[in-house]
Amino acid sequence: MASNLMKYFSRKIPFIKQPIRDYIRNERFKIRAKYNYYVNHLKVEDRVILYEAYHGKSFTCNPLAIFLAFEKRTDFDQFLHIIVVNEKDSFVDALPKRKNIKVVAVDDDLYLKSLATAKYLINNTSFPYYFIKREGQVYVNTWHGTPLKTLGKDIKLAGMTDHMNIQRNLLQTDILVSPNQFTYEKLLSSHDIYEIFPGYVADIGYPRVDQTLHASKENVLSQLGVPSGTKVILYAPTWRGTVGDEADMSEQLLQDVLQLKRKLGSEYTVLLKSHYFAFKYFEENQKQELCVPNGIDTNLLLSAVDILITDYSSIFFDFLPTGRSVIFYGDDIEQYSHERGFYLPIDQLPGPLTQQLEEVFEYIKNIDLEQEKYNEKYKKYQDQFCYNDDGQAASRLLSILLDNEQKHLIKTETNKEKIIMYCGAFYNNGITMSALTLLNAIDYDKYEVVVIENPKGSEEKWVNIKRANPNVHFIYRPGVLGRTVLDSYKHQWILNRGVSGQIVEKVLPAHLYYNEFRRLVGDVNFDHAINFGGYNDFWSLLFAFSRIKNKSIYLHNDMMEEFNKKIKGKFKHKKNLKVIFSIYKYYDRIISVAESTHETNMKNLQQLVPDSHKKMTYVNNLVDSNRVKTLMNQYDYIEVSGNNYLVTDQLAESVKLTIQGVIAPEEGDVNFVTVGRLSPEKGHEKLIHAFWTLYQYDQDIKLYIVGEGPLKESLQSLIHKLKMNDRIILVGQLSNPFALINQCDCFVLSSNYEGQGLVLLETLIIGKPIIATDVTGVRSVLKEGYGELVENNQEALAEKLIQFVERYRQKCLPERSLFHDEQYNQEALNQFYGKVLGKSL
Repeated sequence: MASNLMKYFSRKIPFIKQPIRDYIRNERFKIRAKYNYYVNHLKVEDRVILYEAYHGKSFTCNPLAIFLAFEKRTDFDQFLHIIVVNEKDSFVDALPKRKNIKVVAVDDDLYLKSLATAKYLINNTSFPYYFIKREGQVYVNTWHGTPLKTLGKDIKLAGMTDHMNIQRNLLQTDILVSPNQFTYEKLLSSHDIYEIFPGYVADIGYPRVDQTLHASKENVLSQLGVPSGTKVILYAPTWRGTVGDEADMSEQLLQDVLQLKRKLGSEYTVLLKSHYFAFKYFEENQKQELCVPNGIDTNLLLSAVDILITDYSSIFFDFLPTGRSVIFYGDDIEQYSHERGFYLPIDQLPGPLTQQLEEVFEYIKNIDLEQEKYNEKYKKYQDQFCYNDDGQAASRLLSILLDNEQKHLIKTETNKEKIIMYCGAFYNNGITMSALTLLNAIDYDKYEVVVIENPKGSEEKWVNIKRANPNVHFIYRPGVLGRTVLDSYKHQWILNRGVSGQIVEKVLPAHLYYNEFRRLVGDVNFDHAINFGGYNDFWSLLFAFSRIKNKSIYLHNDMMEEFNKKIKGKFKHKKNLKVIFSIYKYYDRIISVAESTHETNMKNLQQLVPDSHKKMTYVNNLVDSNRVKTLMNQYDYIEVSGNNYLVTDQLAESVKLTIQGVIAPEEGDVNFVTVGRLSPEKGHEKLIHAFWTLYQYDQDIKLYIVGEGPLKESLQSLIHKLKMNDRIILVGQLSNPFALINQCDCFVLSSNYEGQGLVLLETLIIGKPIIATDVTGVRSVLKEGYGELVENNQEALAEKLIQFVERYRQKCLPERSLFHDEQYNQEALNQFYGKVLGKSL
């Protein structure tokens, strides 16, 4: 007894210690825990405004301009103003000491508390991963420029998920301040959310440009120490260095500025507006006098500039309202265009474009003549991008925020019903193929579809995601689950035990999963949540407690068999399915993917689902007929070392060509093929033994096994033991298995259970005979005479294989029912609309 107690407590010690250890030792965990405590326990303060620019690196840009405009209002003192700045800032230091102005740094305690409780949140980029906009908060995102360069997923060499935190912040934004229509369209579409953006666009101009139009040139020159009457040239290039390796670009900047100063002489004052990292380099080399001090706001500076030299920076859009000259100088235009890309044709810019510094000098000396050449383009740019720039943008925004002014607000969100789906990680499996086919069939005139996914994965994942219908919006999950120490205990308890029993239901952290869902999707109001994957406990919890009215979860298999499945002595799905089974009751529909699968799941799981006869049903998976029909004929033959190979695909990887193929089926053989993951439920060992029995009867046979999985090594050993290496071929994963199926004589499925057996439908489209075990999932597909069902054992399977070979040799195969794939797909789609989306047809 004592020994059992000791073992019990020894198992519980890590559970007790881990959250406390994380809080003490992991600074990021502590920050998230504090923030989430404030979110859960403190109320939103109506008279508090938080301003943050560039993650707190400086107090500049639109947040500063909004603060300065607010300062002129009579109600300024009625609000507490929280300014976020991480390091010493000359402007902030010069602010008068007032009780209603506080300065905080990102991640410090007052910042976390203010971020959780301030009603108004103003930012020009994004808040940290842990941020979640609460009900009652108003998030104003101003962004920081009209984009000449591509953004988000439009960036040519960007990773698939590089834009995910900006995307997440935009989905939580209530008011997106935009200088022009071009900017908000590019910003929202490049982050894949234009049609689902839940907030309002305020197409009112940039408050920061007000500074440029209103500032006193003399005061700015005096602040810079530049004598009046001097022509001021500002060189403001885009930062293109690498953090930690700033020297190369900074040295080039230094040489360019020194050369400009030498060539132009005392008639001109040349100033460099450098990036933070370049400024540090200039400081270290005692050349900081060449740079504009970081404390001087860029838009104030522009009011004193006569000629702007830039490359691809959006700064020139802010300068255009002055009507003064812009020169575009970039010595790496081709490279930058290849790596990043531009939204606008660079040969149509409102000023001369050169890659040579020498030509910059000539343009400056003849600036009036050069300006005249570009007057028409300059005017077009002003009309398209600067139509709001009248110096009143900040005033318009404050009227929207504080006086409930509505006339400048625009909605980009469509009126279509919105569906959010989790599709199961996009591995190469039947769930992924079914999801992609469904995504391609949905009517996008009626629905906006969002797929939510983790940001990490292998190349196969990204290849599959790129195959998705282009109308689908993809949202990725940055960061981790934000939780307090107490939440950590509750969450781990749920993961260990599921939501079963009165005690567990009382401590269930439903708010934790709801908050995490909102952290990712913001204020998007979804009509339907579809957990299409059905195997992931985390996403199942998020969807279950998302508060979306219509929630469905898919069952792609005999789930009790999956629960008990072992691979190499270990349960594959037991831990996560224990959780998932316990939360079926929080879903509105539990969808099996075939009629016989539904019958089995109903029998085994109905006690877990209240009103199971109403909630549990089935919807057949769709099959991608067009893809199958196209790929089944995409193959070739090549001869290598005397062997004839069937080439099913050619994959270009950079300059290397990877050829994917297998030893070709021979005409004199009877060729069998099966496709499926090398996993226990697929019954490959049984099939191999049955095929060996067939071999004793007829040696002119081959079996191709397509797929990868954990049993590959043991199956290869079995094949070797039976001395069948030249007759049973483990093909591996094929991106196009349909060409091989098409070249074989019979498809065999030896599964012990299936969800539906999507490959059976694909084989029916190809038109090949099918032999399959009479098990859950398979039975529904073949029961109309589309193939031959056999008892699920080795002897019956071997007998059926022998019978097929005899009939094949005698050319007297039995007739099969004709499969009408278009009719099947339409019926399956109607089931989806009716049973999952609740649409009467």
